[in-house]
Amino acid sequence: MNTLLSRRASVRPAALAALFAALLAALLALGAPAQAHDTLLESDPADGATLETSPEAITLTFSADVLEVSPLVRITDVSGEQLAEITPSIDGPVATATLEEPLPAGTSTVQWRVVSSDGHPIEGTFGVTVEQDAAAEETTEAPAEESAPAEESAPAETAAPAEEGEQATAEAAEEESGSSMTPLLIVLGVAVVGAVVAVLLIMRRRD
Repeated sequence: MNTLLSRRASVRPAALAALFAALLAALLALGAPAQAHDTLLESDPADGATLETSPEAITLTFSADVLEVSPLVRITDVSGEQLAEITPSIDGPVATATLEEPLPAGTSTVQWRVVSSDGHPIEGTFGVTVEQDAAAEETTEAPAEESAPAEESAPAETAAPAEEGEQATAEAAEEESGSSMTPLLIVLGVAVVGAVVAVLLIMRRRD
């Protein structure tokens, strides 16, 4: 009787120790996958960022290399309408979603989903606000481009009067030079005539 009781007493601590070890292992097993999940460290644009114009791409950086298994980035507006659905490229811990069309003005919600390095899918959302619509930006830039030829043509219009003025000055100079030569020619002509007359008189006197 005493031997049986002593055996039962020795078995109970061993069973309790085994049960405790099993429970501890189960808790560690449950906690390990949760700790192994990758997390989003940063995004570009950042959550809540306000941008003047639409970004060309959305970049997500995680705490470890993510798997190239069905990554997805979906963008919606405030009404829930889908603006874009992109399969981002994966480069180690970085997922890059290139926008084919710029985001419209307003607040957009970016939803992302990737597969963590431990094989578990992770996902999240963040918001981005764009102040200026791309179409409006192109409209405001168009008049500036059209005004350029008008500025280039201005010197051509002012060049014509300048050329005419130079031509008129040249003609006036020719006229002045011509009018100044006329008295000189008259004086020379009188001198020549006088010399001829003098020679004729001298010849007649000798005869």
